[in-house]
Amino acid sequence: MPQMLPFSVLPLFPLTEAVLLPGEERQLPRPPAPCSAIQHAERGGGLLVASLLDGDSVHEIGVRAQILESDEQALSLRGVARCRLLALEDPSVPLVRVEEYPDAQEDNHRANELTRLLMRRYLRLCANLGRPARLPGNPSLSSLTWRILADSGLSAEHQQGFLNVPGPVTRSRLLLVVVRDLERRERFLRGWAHLRHGAEWN
Repeated sequence: MPQMLPFSVLPLFPLTEAVLLPGEERQLPRPPAPCSAIQHAERGGGLLVASLLDGDSVHEIGVRAQILESDEQALSLRGVARCRLLALEDPSVPLVRVEEYPDAQEDNHRANELTRLLMRRYLRLCANLGRPARLPGNPSLSSLTWRILADSGLSAEHQQGFLNVPGPVTRSRLLLVVVRDLERRERFLRGWAHLRHGAEWN
């Protein structure tokens, strides 16, 4: 996979009603018209920037993504890492200048505690809902929060809010509130669990 320098110029692929998270894969319908950004990415190693469309513009924080598969009907992307959109370089593609947006450095001891707590709550919730837990391999706090967030069923706007949070400790504390809310809903609706098979968590 091509390595990204601190500043890069990549094609921009706006997302509607969906957010691509780091480490996650998402299949999207391919635009009906030829897409210059996808064509440019496919000629240059398959890298592009995916960012949620908000009105006539995209969010400042997006995700550098790798095209996994592409055909006439669908586009499969894998989120690589967060990035910050700095400037529009070429509106005809479009091409944007971006910089990496790594997680803020935070207390390792607190991060390890939160990783264990989130993992327990996630595994318990999956067991109660009768769904497989899709844990990342050798999970860090950051990768675990992205995995749980992808499974949470939150709206694209709410997921974008989490994507904007600088560090995994703060992000995981906010995500614990979401998990607790899902647990409360699961307890309330437990008697109707057979009606919820295959539905979103929320």
